[in-house]
Amino acid sequence: MPPDRALKACLQCRKKKRKCNGRHPCRNCSNTNRECTYIEPTPKRSPSDEDLLTEKAEIEADSTPVKKGEKRAALNSGDLLAKRLGLSTDCLSGESRLCSWNFRLHKARLHKAPSYLSITRPFSEILTTQHMHRLADIYFAEIQPVYTFLDPETVHRAISVSSDQPPEHPSNCVLLGIAALACLFSREESSDLESEIVHSARASLEYSTTLSVPTIDHVVGWLLRVLYLRFTSSPNPTWLASCTLMHLIETVKLHVEPAPKSNSNSVQVHGLQETYSPQLRRRIYYTAQIFNTWISYDYGQARIIPRDASCTFPSEGWTTESRIFWKLSDSLDPNLQLNATDLESMLEQTVQLKPSHPAMMLKRCNIALCIYRRLRVTGCAVSTKAVDKVLQLGDDGLQIATTMAKAHSPWWHVLNVPFQLLCVLLAIDTRASLSRVEQVFQTLKLLADEYGPQALRETWASACTLLRLQIRRKRDDFELLNIIENDILAWNSGEAPLTSLDQSLPDPSQLLPDAGNYGLGEFWDRSRPSLGRVLMPTPHVRHMLDEIAFAL
Repeated sequence: MPPDRALKACLQCRKKKRKCNGRHPCRNCSNTNRECTYIEPTPKRSPSDEDLLTEKAEIEADSTPVKKGEKRAALNSGDLLAKRLGLSTDCLSGESRLCSWNFRLHKARLHKAPSYLSITRPFSEILTTQHMHRLADIYFAEIQPVYTFLDPETVHRAISVSSDQPPEHPSNCVLLGIAALACLFSREESSDLESEIVHSARASLEYSTTLSVPTIDHVVGWLLRVLYLRFTSSPNPTWLASCTLMHLIETVKLHVEPAPKSNSNSVQVHGLQETYSPQLRRRIYYTAQIFNTWISYDYGQARIIPRDASCTFPSEGWTTESRIFWKLSDSLDPNLQLNATDLESMLEQTVQLKPSHPAMMLKRCNIALCIYRRLRVTGCAVSTKAVDKVLQLGDDGLQIATTMAKAHSPWWHVLNVPFQLLCVLLAIDTRASLSRVEQVFQTLKLLADEYGPQALRETWASACTLLRLQIRRKRDDFELLNIIENDILAWNSGEAPLTSLDQSLPDPSQLLPDAGNYGLGEFWDRSRPSLGRVLMPTPHVRHMLDEIAFAL
């Protein structure tokens, strides 16, 4: 009698690797008094049309917004759009992926290890009282109108008694930070003096991280250092310093709203031997947070959000524009899912802002460019109205950058906005946007003349690369279209007079009223294989065209 053969085995026989006869219960389970169970196989079926459409939609959704391998934290970074335009930004610099991060005017000398790095002199030996007062005046004239988190009267009073303070005194962190930033805007200070100020400030701040209870002076000192690094250093150390700043804020509890009894009595702290009012504490906290936010956005890294933050907006010393800037920045968090309606509403709020300081006006332009990039890289449809607003803000940004460049202003957006605008103009790819590319290059040329070619070396090289890539794409498109024109002329040879394709084809503006305002990429898929399939006629289409030509 032939042995029992089974097409499937029960779970117990599979587990014990025994031969199963396929019955229920099988012989082995009956002999051992075990429960005999089988797994029913899932019936195979051919995919339906609905399944195919769903799969296609998932593939398109995965390829259009954030591509695989691109961090969500990088959604707001201009580096992401530059990469999608074809720029290989990783190979441009070993230190930074962001070529237009800032001018890096003091990159060479501030990265040297001076002989006095391990031994810092007392503050009074580095700067005299009169010299420090003059630097403080420069700081309050240049920085204070943009970022208001210090009280001038308190600072000048602290300068007057600085000669009597020991080197580890907390007020040194603040005064040295003010002096370093003032040196950026003063052409009279020597590079050696600025270097010693910067390294002394860094030594003082590193000492503050060893304290069990740092003071608000140390927090302000770190905020000033972050601001200085944003002017002069590369993204990574700037981002790390901003994260340290936010952790110090949590340690000092600056993110917590002061108790009601503190509103009438100032909060006494060490350092400047003065008081930090609740309003000043709020301004310090929100200024620090907006720096950490935008450094993280630009660099494509995570930002630090303190837990249980209850600090309210400052009602004094902060303009309405500053409050809206902060809210817009917070709303652009990469972890938030924003649709086209949300982003265009934020763009409208940005357009309506009317800041008075040129640096804040460039900041407004930078936010608008960030919103457009967010629309672009997340696959949202961008309306013509939104594009027009971005172009208008871009025109304003170029004018402001030109004015600030002639004044040799070191603000980073003077360089950052023109380059990011170039990426946006090439991504929009319309006649209106491409006509502005020449003005961007003129602005970059002016920046090179004012700040020196070394300050714009990477930015200029990246801009030229992006332009060449765009020209190459346009030439490829022209070649594909030119093949069609040559074929049509060949098919019509010997028939009715047809000397030029322009004489037989209608004006594109008659077929598409807004055709002059849109690029080819607004109507067709920009990928080369897709465009090739659209433009290259198949043999069947060629046969139809031959019949049409013969009938004519």
